[in-house]
Amino acid sequence: GINAEYGKQWYQRRVRGNFSHCVRYTTNQDAEGDFLRHCTKESVMARCGEEGALIDCQRKKNEYYYITREEVQSVSDSGKHCILDDASIYTVDQLEKAGLHPIIILVKCKSSHEIRSVRNCTAEQAARAISKANKLEHDHLSKFTAIVSGTNCDELFKSINSVINLHKESLWLPIR
Repeated sequence: GINAEYGKQWYQRRVRGNFSHCVRYTTNQDAEGDFLRHCTKESVMARCGEEGALIDCQRKKNEYYYITREEVQSVSDSGKHCILDDASIYTVDQLEKAGLHPIIILVKCKSSHEIRSVRNCTAEQAARAISKANKLEHDHLSKFTAIVSGTNCDELFKSINSVINLHKESLWLPIR
């Protein structure tokens, strides 16, 4: 995602605590972070068997990371917007099934240079990110509340904040 430390500072300065990450569980015992809790692989598998319990579950290398419906609901109940970095379309579907109607924003940079100005990555990683964003937009356009772009972090975060402010009181339900 966007430079995480910069993003955290920007949100702290500009939106005064209206946003929070939720707890993400992981089997990676070396992972550290304010919103990470360690768990066993067995507990991940047990949660996978509970209908609607997991909002997001990812496997990175041999480690699992997951977010529960309860954690997202807890942030929402506290009156804050829950930030889910790198959410997949599966995650969006799970949120909707759980009755948690998300504001889904696709951050799409127009060039590798733009991506590299907001994210620490190689030119190859930036090109893959552009390709992935284009595919997401093409395949799942109806899922997105908005698509934003910008040439630097300030522009991106201002655009994201504008979208959230515009839609935070609305409840949009897809018609299928």
